[in-house]
Amino acid sequence: SRGINAEYGGHVMVGEVLMSNFTLTNKSEIDLQYSNSLLSEKFSVVQGLSADSEVGNSNASGILPFQCSPHSGTIKQGQSQEICVRFTPDQQDSYRDVVIVKLLNQPQETRIAVSAHAWTGSMYPVGGKTPNPSLTLHTLVPQLDSLNLESEPEEMVGSFYIFFVCSMSVEKQVFTETMQIGNCRGAGTKPELIGSKVDKGVKLSGDFVFDPLKADFGPLVKALVVNPQKGTVDAGAQATVSFQFTPPKELVELGARITFNTLLTLKGETNEQFRVNFVAEIVE
Repeated sequence: SRGINAEYGGHVMVGEVLMSNFTLTNKSEIDLQYSNSLLSEKFSVVQGLSADSEVGNSNASGILPFQCSPHSGTIKQGQSQEICVRFTPDQQDSYRDVVIVKLLNQPQETRIAVSAHAWTGSMYPVGGKTPNPSLTLHTLVPQLDSLNLESEPEEMVGSFYIFFVCSMSVEKQVFTETMQIGNCRGAGTKPELIGSKVDKGVKLSGDFVFDPLKADFGPLVKALVVNPQKGTVDAGAQATVSFQFTPPKELVELGARITFNTLLTLKGETNEQFRVNFVAEIVE
């Protein structure tokens, strides 16, 4: 079910429908009756998403974000049945669920994990440290709760954190981290337009740009290299951005934590800004 899986591009705008299919094939010598359900249907309340949870989050409307059809049926011997999974989010968040497939009078069941992310705009950032990390971070990264970062202006959509663990024992004092800028435009469809032809004259690409560091950050301005600092992302694609940090000698002290930030502007179906916070931890 590649379409609805964040690892393979399961990103869509809020209010659109993202669809993906999987196929059940009957290779036995008898007709088989099947049924499918969602793990979330077993819970009266769907909890928030955590790193190890199979299910979460829920739509604000209470309607399950994932739906399967058909729910049940019979597959004749040697035949196949395609199952459609629809993802219809109504708020920006990460979502997970599990499709459970059962055969009549059979004790075993097949579980298929599905996941996706909904965004308010067509352009989105992933990687770094977010409320639901999509990237494994260094074990030496400090806890977010211990960081005294300035509060966000109301017009900011959200924050990202890029951590550099700067070991003074390595010969080359250049530390690199990355994040991805994606474009989910065209991935989903407005419910009322399902089955309609796509207008090929509509621009589907989007742009991104990182502001240069403010002069107030002094020697840090030249210590950070963003590559590329701006660019264009085609529909359904992701662009990798690298951050190279060379700790300024005048700021290097064992155990020190260096913090600074800049703004990321995404221009797609809507224009949005994210604050990108950089944290450099100086270790041995």
